[in-house]
Amino acid sequence: MNLFESAVKHILPLLVPFLLMACGGAASSPTPMQPAGTSGALPPASRTLVSGNGTATVQLPPEIASAFAKTLALSKVRYEITSDVTYTKAGAPVHQPGVSAQGEENGQNQHLAISGIITRSGQPGTYEFIKLEGITYAKGLGGIPGVNPAQWYRFPKELGNVTRDAPSIKSLLTDFQVEDFHHANFVSSGKESLDGQTCNVWSAQNAKLAQGFIGIANNSEASNQLQALDNAEFQVWVCADGYLHRLTALAQGHNPNAINNKASVQLTLHIYDQNTDIKITPPPNAQDFQLPAQGAVTPTP
Repeated sequence: MNLFESAVKHILPLLVPFLLMACGGAASSPTPMQPAGTSGALPPASRTLVSGNGTATVQLPPEIASAFAKTLALSKVRYEITSDVTYTKAGAPVHQPGVSAQGEENGQNQHLAISGIITRSGQPGTYEFIKLEGITYAKGLGGIPGVNPAQWYRFPKELGNVTRDAPSIKSLLTDFQVEDFHHANFVSSGKESLDGQTCNVWSAQNAKLAQGFIGIANNSEASNQLQALDNAEFQVWVCADGYLHRLTALAQGHNPNAINNKASVQLTLHIYDQNTDIKITPPPNAQDFQLPAQGAVTPTP
């Protein structure tokens, strides 16, 4: 499973399309800089290796491999996931904000807000949880008698880990399918300023990787219009501190039975505030969660 499939797996079951929710920390937009190569040498790109039996494999650029290992070792970090979907309806493009999430972590403590997911009622929903010193708090629960989605609830330990499927930086990055990612054949595509640092930007084209995140569209029309891929682009930002700061994926395609019906899906993972002083606190006015009288029902968004 790769990063993009992981985002779908972990986030979509929790809710459905998202609006950004701030959990602290400023996530800056990248600023274009002078293209790489105008001064100094380009960093080493992916290398194709041929084994004794003639099988060719692609090796990740050392800078990307090192950045993945260093980012996986983080204990304090903030991140945001955003997605965007565009498809064709009645001959005109339709924009659909996708699933979004914003989180922060300090060791085992975690705060995550997810929005944009479509609930069973057909309306956009928002879900938020905090894991702090072994205690779980949640807000945005729906479909449970007597539960107010706007109220924070404290969960008893006997209910188990109700947030076990929630994403974290480690789970998102660990779920990369290394073989597919290696075959993406990354090349240096310039430099940008991001999060106050100069970053090397790496780009690759790989249709197989794109298949893993098309499901984030959560829309049958968009999915039908992505059956034939026209473009599948991936980019990775490695900044001066040696960490991954941004990963993006873009898939563009069309319906093979109606070539004018085109769609696109874009997914972005932004990682920032690495090793900063991140404080996660319990929510105000939290109430103890009580199981409904009908029996033990595990809460779901």
